[in-house]
Parts: sequence; structure tokens; C-alpha cells
Amino acid sequence: MAKELLIAFGVMGVCLVIHVTGIILISNAMVRQRQRIEDRVGFVYSAGLLMIVFTALIILHVSETAIWAAFYSWNGLFQDFETSLYFSLSSYTTAGYGEVLLPQSWRLLGTIEAISGVLLCGLSAAFLFAIVNALVQFGAHQFRREHAHKTES
Repeated sequence: MAKELLIAFGVMGVCLVIHVTGIILISNAMVRQRQRIEDRVGFVYSAGLLMIVFTALIILHVSETAIWAAFYSWNGLFQDFETSLYFSLSSYTTAGYGEVLLPQSWRLLGTIEAISGVLLCGLSAAFLFAIVNALVQFGAHQFRREHAHKTES
């Protein structure tokens, strides 16, 4: 059991590094473009930006589940990669349908993957919230500027 837990925490650590790195890269790119984002904030631009960020986050999550699936597959825990990926996606998202199960000696990996998935999805949700909050602030600032300009005229 200790061996399986160490392996699970190792895979979880790799996924954590990937996820945090991805979020930092996205946020750094957005910070570098802050003025441009602030100047262009509006429905279409904000919607497009959120779709791009959402897509990037989904790619991170799918990549992380693929890492878990590759581990399951390489260790022969499932008959093929597709089954490994299906199990990984259902564990990571905590859907856990239950028709595909890990062998008893490895079953703790599924629960560790679920905990990891919940936390990383939470991190993504918090990140998206921060972006939406910034876009609302930019929009409010732009509205105040435009309104002040109209009252001066």
C-alpha cells in the first residue's frame, strides 16, 4: 500500500506542476497584455478571451488525466489506453461511474486522482473567477471614464 501511495503522490505532483505552470503562463501572458485587455474590454473581446482561457484550462486538465491514464496503461492496470483514459477522466472529475475499476492493490490511486482532480478543478475555477472579476473591473472603469467624458461635453 505504501508503494502505491508514493506512486500516486508522484503522479499527482507531476500534474500539480503542470497545472500551476500552465496557470502561471496564462496569467503572465494576460498581465503582459493588461493594457490591451483593459482598452478592448467589451462583450465580444471578453467572451473570446474567456473562451481561450477556458480552452487552455481544459487542455491542462485533459493532459493531466492522460498522464494518469498513461501510468495505468504502462502498468497494465487496464486492457488498453482508452479504458485507462476513461477510468482516469471519471476518477479525476469524481464522476466515478464504477463499471471500470482498478485492481484491488492499486485502488487507492483512483481516490488520490479524484482528490487531485477536485483541487485542480477548484484552482481553475478560482483562476477563472479572478479573470472574470478583472474583466468586470475593467468594464466598470471604462464605463466610468466614458460617462465622465459625456458629462464634460
